[in-house]
Amino acid sequence: MDKHLLLGCKGCGNVIVESAFALAGIPLDTEEVDYSAGSPTRGRLLEVNPLGQVPTLVLPDGSVMTESLAMIHYVDDLAPQARLVPRAGTAERAPFLRWSTFLVAAIYPTYTYGDEPAKWVEEPAGAKQLRESTDRHREKLWLQVEAQVGEPWFLGETRTALDLYVAAMTRWRPGILWFAKKTPKLTAIAQKTTAIAQVADVMSRNFG
Repeated sequence: MDKHLLLGCKGCGNVIVESAFALAGIPLDTEEVDYSAGSPTRGRLLEVNPLGQVPTLVLPDGSVMTESLAMIHYVDDLAPQARLVPRAGTAERAPFLRWSTFLVAAIYPTYTYGDEPAKWVEEPAGAKQLRESTDRHREKLWLQVEAQVGEPWFLGETRTALDLYVAAMTRWRPGILWFAKKTPKLTAIAQKTTAIAQVADVMSRNFG
């Protein structure tokens, strides 16, 4: 395989990785898969990633990488000129490490459990409660981020991959109208990031 192959589904976390590759100018093939149980392409995804999660990245040597943040660091290593990750020793490095980990370790899991609650809770009432509780918890987490986020980018004057996460994740629950009302700074960051030509192309393909 000559190019990287990214397995994902429209509007999912692969949007963030696709955007990173686009900013880096690295050729990328994409493959649409449905990770839900019973889908005709789930078997294909499980062959590559036993967790059955997207995004899943197949490197040119055939090895597999999972976890979007790992992919961001990988792309940054290949193309540091894309400025996805602040360099070691800069003032932006520590807050980037903090908030990128916060997004994937604190906010992302609310979708893991809330998107398919029946996968984790057998009783319908319990599944409904899990969905509602993770939605409420997510909103509280986003308000924490809003209180500390910079302008015009997440880290202030420096654009990083954090802005790619915001651009994609503000399209997910609780939805862009909630973000516009409750988190104006995050909304502005998402709009500014989406206006970047390479990112705009990715967002258009994934969200229409």
